[in-house]
Amino acid sequence: MSNKPKKKTNLKENMGKLLLDIGKLVFGGMFIAGILRGELPQATIILSGLGLAFITFIFGLLWTTKEDKG
Repeated sequence: MSNKPKKKTNLKENMGKLLLDIGKLVFGGMFIAGILRGELPQATIILSGLGLAFITFIFGLLWTTKEDKG
């Protein structure tokens, strides 16, 4: 049996990690969609994707940052 201590995470940290992953997917998806021809103007797609990705990155970083108690 392994005696490794389990890493304790909380819901807030896991949600932060999830938001970071969602931000990456949104950025990639919107960037690719902006390159391809679509119904909406490319600039609108790219800017909205960057904005949404930036917002999810900020919340993800805030939620995954741990306070230094020492």
